[in-house]
Order: sequence, then C-alpha cells, then structure tokens
Amino acid sequence: MRDIFFLLILPFLLYASLKRPFIGAAMWLWVAMHFPNGWVYGFAGNFRYNLIIVVCAFLSYIKWQDKQKLEGDKLTFLIVLFLLWTLVTSITTMSIPAIVWSEWIEFLKITLLYIFSILVLRNQLHINVFIWALALSVGFYGCLEGLKYIASGGGHRIAGLSGHVLSDRNELALAFNMMLPLLVYLMHINKTNWIKLGLMCAVVLNVVAIIGTYSRGGTVALLVVGGYFWWQSKRKILYAVLLSFSLVIASNYIPSSWTNRMDTLETAQEDSSFLGRVLAWKHAVLMANDNPFTGGGFKAGQTSYIWWSYDAAGSFNELVDTAHLGHVAFKAAHSIYFQVLGDHGYIGLLIYLGIIFTAYRKASRVAKQVRRTNQDESIVTLCSLLKVSLLAYCVGGAGVSLAYFDMFYALLAIVFVIDHRLCSSVQPQAQYRGSNYRV
Repeated sequence: MRDIFFLLILPFLLYASLKRPFIGAAMWLWVAMHFPNGWVYGFAGNFRYNLIIVVCAFLSYIKWQDKQKLEGDKLTFLIVLFLLWTLVTSITTMSIPAIVWSEWIEFLKITLLYIFSILVLRNQLHINVFIWALALSVGFYGCLEGLKYIASGGGHRIAGLSGHVLSDRNELALAFNMMLPLLVYLMHINKTNWIKLGLMCAVVLNVVAIIGTYSRGGTVALLVVGGYFWWQSKRKILYAVLLSFSLVIASNYIPSSWTNRMDTLETAQEDSSFLGRVLAWKHAVLMANDNPFTGGGFKAGQTSYIWWSYDAAGSFNELVDTAHLGHVAFKAAHSIYFQVLGDHGYIGLLIYLGIIFTAYRKASRVAKQVRRTNQDESIVTLCSLLKVSLLAYCVGGAGVSLAYFDMFYALLAIVFVIDHRLCSSVQPQAQYRGSNYRV
C-alpha cells in the first residue's frame, strides 16, 4: 500500500520539479534527506528516486529563461576549493581506490546540490520551500520517532533508516538538533494558527526524538543549542516554557537505562565507547602527521591494513590513556574535524574550518546589515536561527562522522542566497519592529 501511494504522488512531484527550478532544488534536498527507498518495501523500492529527481531538476533549469551567472564569493570559493582538494587527496590516497572514488562522487553530488541551489533560489519564498523540504524529511522523521517513543513509554530505541546517511542514531540526533531552529523559523513566519501549533508540536517531538536516540553527543548538543537559542531570544519566558514542556513530557518516558547512559558523561575516560572514539581520533592525527598535506583519502582510517599500520593505542597516552585498547579493530572517525583531518590532511581541515567560519560570520554580518537598513525582520530571524543550526552542527559534529552532509551544505546555500539575493532586493520597511532574535 505504501508503495502504491508513493508511486501515485511521484508524478506530481516530478511535474513540480520540472515546472520550477527552485522546487527541483527543494525536491533534490528532500529526496536526499527523506530517503524514499527506505520507506517502501515492494516494487517501488527498485527506483532510483534521487537520480530521477535530479534529472528533472536539471531539465527544469535548462529550459528556464531567467538564468543568471554564478556569483562567486569567499564561501563558494572555499567549497569548490575543498571539493578540488578532496580530488587531489583521492588521487594520492593510500586507501582502496574503489572506496575512495565512490565517496568522492557522493561528495561531488552534495557540492552540486549547493551550486544548483545558489543558482535557482532567488527570494524568500524559494528559501522557505527549501526549508520546508527539510521539515518534511528530517523534521517529519523526528516527529514520527518522537511519537513512537512516547507511545512505547520510552521503550522504543530510535535509529535511522538502514542504508541512509542518517542510519546511525548519533548522526540522526545531530540532524534533529540542526532541524530545531529551522522549525522555529517556520513557526515564526507562518500566520496560520494551526500550522504554528503543528510546528510547535514538531519542535517538542524532535526534542523527544533526540532524547530517544540515547545519543550523549546529541544530548550535549541539545543543551548547548537550547541554551544558545534561549539566550539569543527576546521571548525567553515563552521558549523556556516550551522547552520545559518538552522536557516534562520526555521525562515521563525516560527509562533508567537512559539516565545511566548519560551519567557516563561524568566518567568519559573510563567509558569504552568514548575511549574507542579517542582511539579513532588518535589514528586520524597519526595518519595526518604522516601525510600532512593530503591525509589518507576518504575513509582511509576505516581500511583494515591502514588502521593496523599505526599504533594509535600507544600514542598520546599522556592525554588520554588507551594503551589497553591495542586489540580494538578499525573505527569510523566519530568527529567531523578528525574525519576531515585524517581524510584530507591539515590543509583539508583548514579549508573545512574556513567554510564553517565564513558561513557563520556571513550570517552574522547579513543580519546586522538587514537590521541596520530596516529591512524585513524575518530575514534577521532566519540568519540568527541559521547560526544556531550551524552551532548545532559544530557541537554535535564533534562526535559523529558527518563532514560531508547534505543538510549542512543546504544551510550554506541558504546563507549564500540571503546575502546575494535577499539583502539586495528587499525594500526597507517603513517602521522596523525588530527581530525576536539578536545576533
């Protein structure tokens, strides 16, 4: 039944993607984050929905009459430079070429999503549709899993769809944290009461879903994002009540196993899971020290013969002692920073950090510029909340391997479009009321 339903609505989605390039960009993002193949089980699972949607998006752009030249700026330059640098590290890789080139092609697709998005998104409506694509994929899954967690009385263990980029519960918790500020933005701009109420429920359910992942990194990111978001808001009482309401609901369903797992944050250096991550971080550093310019290439640290060629367990023990973990087999990097360092060396890490810093600074600068020129307050709100999403990525990403993540590059595209499209086109308002969020 699910297969039939999805195939019935697919022609309408394809038609919309062909009709408007910005809808094609939103559908491209939606299909990447929603992962339709993970929701169907019969004949509908044989289709490559992502390829079909992308082809429709490109066809829409080809026949579009209002094309503009690609505007370059520091952010786009760094993203393209990072792609080219990963090409260099893939050529010089010490890992298995077939794996490395497969990962590079996936990253190329993500970069193309960014470039396509900044070409076709022109106004705030386009951006809003783009954000709704995230809300109806990542946000929808958060609501669904949050409801399951509540219905099961806290017994449901939340995890992502098998085969999806967010299959791991820690990565899923990061995506939910990044989604929260965007849901608040949609709540802010919508005037219809029932939509506002639905989005408010979505915020609560996504908070519950983060808790239900049992992800310690996700919980830390939630605390940081919640605190930052509350501090920046002028409606501190309202959002304190909303957050308290979410936590009260969640607390009624939190089993002792969850609190026991969170308690291990105080004794992290004795926890085997944390020490395993430290081992992977040490390995990334050793690999980068051996290859400071190019690193090992995509997923080099997860290649067995490369892993065993370094004594990660016996290194840097003056910082964290992992001497007793010499038997532990290869692990993923478990950190966006160490992932890039091990994969692409110190130069790659420098470029990557430059992307994050530039995007965050650009969002701050644009918000101040819009406020100074008395333009639409919703743009200030969007910029401020985008900064919270980027903060969530930086904090939560310290414990997961999501350096090459579609949602992150979608946020970068939104920041670019606000700077180059909205700020130059929005007319000053007669009277500026101020945003609910400060920069």
